[in-house]
Amino acid sequence: MTDYLELDLQLFAEDKKEPATPRRRQMARERGQIFSSQDLVSAVSVFFAVIALRLGFQHTSDLIAKRSVEIWSSLPPPEPTIGWAVAVLRDVFGLAATASAPVVAAAALFAFGASVAQVGLNFRPALLAPDLARINPLAGMARLFSRRSLETCLRSLVKVAIVSFLAWNTLRRVWPELSALVIRDLVSSLGLIKEVLEKVLLNCSVFLVFTGILDYVYQWWEYEKSLMMTPREIKDEMKDTEGKPEVKAAIRSRQRQLARRRMMQEVPKADVVVVNPTHYAVALRYKIESDPAPVVVAKGLDDLALRIRRIAEESGVYVVEDPPLAQALYRAADVGEMIPEELYQAVAEVLAYVYRLSGKTPLEGSLR
Repeated sequence: MTDYLELDLQLFAEDKKEPATPRRRQMARERGQIFSSQDLVSAVSVFFAVIALRLGFQHTSDLIAKRSVEIWSSLPPPEPTIGWAVAVLRDVFGLAATASAPVVAAAALFAFGASVAQVGLNFRPALLAPDLARINPLAGMARLFSRRSLETCLRSLVKVAIVSFLAWNTLRRVWPELSALVIRDLVSSLGLIKEVLEKVLLNCSVFLVFTGILDYVYQWWEYEKSLMMTPREIKDEMKDTEGKPEVKAAIRSRQRQLARRRMMQEVPKADVVVVNPTHYAVALRYKIESDPAPVVVAKGLDDLALRIRRIAEESGVYVVEDPPLAQALYRAADVGEMIPEELYQAVAEVLAYVYRLSGKTPLEGSLR
């Protein structure tokens, strides 16, 4: 019974408390699981619609005034016909489309920009393929009455109520002026309508920006929470990832790069570099107080040999050309290993030569 309780508690301990790994995030993105705030998109759209309305109003009002005069001057004809009515409607709708085009275009463009800024371009053709699971009525009903759907519906109702109140409050203050539009000329009426629209949209956009920022933070928090992993999931992912040939190759390549970088950092600490002048290079270190025998701190072939030689020359390390010894050292010891006994005499002669050049006291007895 005790064993059963211990196992049960361990299972309950597997909570999703670990941050998502890069692979988990990439897989979620490939499935189309991304986060974005539609409230923020709406706020940006409305805000730039106000700016477009302000900037393009003069041109739009002139266009409306001109086209309105043309339309109304044709009313009514001596004998109204269906063709005449269609032409008038076409002119009216064309005028409305032309007048609203800059505002609609600005709103759409910046809405698209706000979406891309949040999630980037994440077009996945695979998500467009038919999937019966998406049209499952039972699953659809479950999503419709889920906690998330109810929360979204409630937030939307609250936002609609607040936006409606802001619009009503703005219109209430200017209602006397709006009621006098019938006695105003066309140009002044358009100016008043523009001012009212600006006030309504600006008040609403300020509120939407505030709620959009809050919604963005909330969506990010929910998204991060949905991607969190258990320690077991992280371990399983590591096993699965590291077992792939391409990942193993990448890890080995990275390890070789790090080892080579550390090796190159040891070249300036060497006492001598034995070369063959372009194909082989072996850097040796010998500290009598810590090394029982000379140690190979770096070695390389061809391009790597040239790099070792260049670093040695730049660091003031002596470079000695001895092709047979360079080849023998390269084959006899790896980086970090001491040279074999059969090379003691040859290396001792090289070190003695280096010490004579540098003016150091020759080493005694260690390599004899």
